[in-house]
Amino acid sequence: KTRILSDHNPLRMRAIQREILEELGYDIEKGILQDEVLSISELAEAVAPVFAPFRFRTWFYRIDLKKIVRFKADSGEIASSFWSTPENMLDEFREGKSLMVPPTRWVLKGLIEDNRVPSLEMLDGITLLPVRSVTLPPASRTNAILLGDEDSAKLLIDPSPNSEEEYRRLLTTIQDSVPDAIFLTHHHPDHHQLSNRLARELRIPIILSQDTLQRLTAKFGQQYFENIELQTVSENQQVTCWHGSAVRVYEIPGHDSGHLGLAPDSMAWFLVGDLIQGIGTVVIPSPEGDMATYFNTLKKVISLSPEVIIPSHGIPMRTTHRLEETLKHRLQRESQILELHQAGKSKQEILRELYSETDHRLHPAAMQNIESHLAKLRKENIL
Repeated sequence: KTRILSDHNPLRMRAIQREILEELGYDIEKGILQDEVLSISELAEAVAPVFAPFRFRTWFYRIDLKKIVRFKADSGEIASSFWSTPENMLDEFREGKSLMVPPTRWVLKGLIEDNRVPSLEMLDGITLLPVRSVTLPPASRTNAILLGDEDSAKLLIDPSPNSEEEYRRLLTTIQDSVPDAIFLTHHHPDHHQLSNRLARELRIPIILSQDTLQRLTAKFGQQYFENIELQTVSENQQVTCWHGSAVRVYEIPGHDSGHLGLAPDSMAWFLVGDLIQGIGTVVIPSPEGDMATYFNTLKKVISLSPEVIIPSHGIPMRTTHRLEETLKHRLQRESQILELHQAGKSKQEILRELYSETDHRLHPAAMQNIESHLAKLRKENIL
């Protein structure tokens, strides 16, 4: 229950609680504890224009409730109060019956369009659909990616909606550009959840590595892929084209042993999945992860010199700089872990010393990285 508030800026949450209590007579914290509040989500941030006498910065939030609540509007602040829909409020504006500042109008339009996943095309022919997924904080979404020339197979990469509602949003978003196949980079839930259902509904195959197929089948049973055509691929196989350049599979293990990436022969970009993240730090989990392999994969992709790196979490980034910085950081972290281990520190003590400023929710993931570094050092006979 408390996560509804803790996922957001605490100062803004306190401000929301205060304003709603003062102006509407509703205690949102009490509502959360009584299971009346389903979720709070940030919609937008707006700054008053330069010509305004006072430049306010305003944050807009959406609060979903289980049922209609009888508010007690403050007559000193609010002339009238009522329940309405975004459509009705915008209709009144268009009919000249309502005075409405632009940010409020934009938010109402956004609420109407909330049945779709956001769509970002930062490279021509590659559409990022940041889907809400069961990923690790601070990330909350996984990039489902549409790519493929008109005369080639259109792939939807890593669709992984975290709920029925998000599944429907994704389905609505791609209805005008239905993919020919689903491509899974690896077996972690935030990269495949509900992808099997989507494949069945759209009657399209799933492309994946043999390792990913084995892991998902072992975990969920043969029925997970029932009535779905499966295509296993490996290094250098072509799966589609982009701007006339063949797009090929690259094996990029380390984070996961069956991890696959994609890149065109032109090396204009490289889709790296969870090799790095634009948001947060990559975890090297056991047993599917291996730190030594992860280092080698980073070096492999760096040596290919793609012009753009496309991660599964966050936005695309120019050059291999972020890969190089990640490798450098991992080497520094390994040196710190080695030094502390040789000084007789336990894994828990190493965690407290190196990750003291890390969100406590991520400590289990940080411990996995510590263990992966120690395992690598043992294999190399350094410990």
